[in-house]
Amino acid sequence: MCLTLTGGASTVWSIVKLALMLVFVLALAYVTSRIVAGYQKNTLVGKSNIQIVESFRIMGDKYIAIAKIGENYYAIGVGKTEITMLDKLDPEKLKINLSDEEQVAKSSFREVLSNFSKKNTNENKDSEK
Repeated sequence: MCLTLTGGASTVWSIVKLALMLVFVLALAYVTSRIVAGYQKNTLVGKSNIQIVESFRIMGDKYIAIAKIGENYYAIGVGKTEITMLDKLDPEKLKINLSDEEQVAKSSFREVLSNFSKKNTNENKDSEK
């Protein structure tokens, strides 16, 4: 009877150790991917003169994209094996939506806080009605 109990406890302990190792490996993979993504974002996007502003899927593997190269905007067609410049675009005629990160970066903390408090106040009033 003691053998069974010891063997069962040993098996449970092995399963617990395996589960803990799995959690450790997953956490390590998550942290590593976040570090690499942050590094790539800072080195590639922050210092790059080329940005894809917007893209639109036409067919399975064909897209039309707006690329910002330097200070100029271009419409490009992107296929599986080719990229074609369609036209140079006038920046004043484009409706460029900034991403949430860029909007937050360009606004002060006070503006973000006031917008947040206004939004919460409006939601509370709507829920009370």
